[in-house]
Amino acid sequence: MWNTESRWFDIAAFSTLWVVLTVIFGRFEQHKPAWRRLLKWAVLLVLLLILVETAGRVVAYGVLGLLIMAGSSFHFAVLSKLGINGWTGEPRDRFDALVREVEIHGETRTLLRLARDLLLRRR
Repeated sequence: MWNTESRWFDIAAFSTLWVVLTVIFGRFEQHKPAWRRLLKWAVLLVLLLILVETAGRVVAYGVLGLLIMAGSSFHFAVLSKLGINGWTGEPRDRFDALVREVEIHGETRTLLRLARDLLLRRR
């Protein structure tokens, strides 16, 4: 009856991780519409399941772990360079300014600019 080799286990594991991360970091996504947050969950879940089927569970979970580590590293590096605490989002005025910039210029464009600025500061 209980089998960890089921795709339902993968769905439950991913969804549990998603819920935990949403509880911890959800306040940083409050400005995004609910449909976009749900679509993000669905797309990542489908990609994980495809990867589990094609490359195996160990590879899929490894890729998921690498994505989480890369995303959090970039997140904390960028926010610390902007003088924003990555855990609390304080000072709130700086975080709100970053959110406004994302809303004006788009998330991808803003992230690319921040990454470029971060790399140029290292030189």
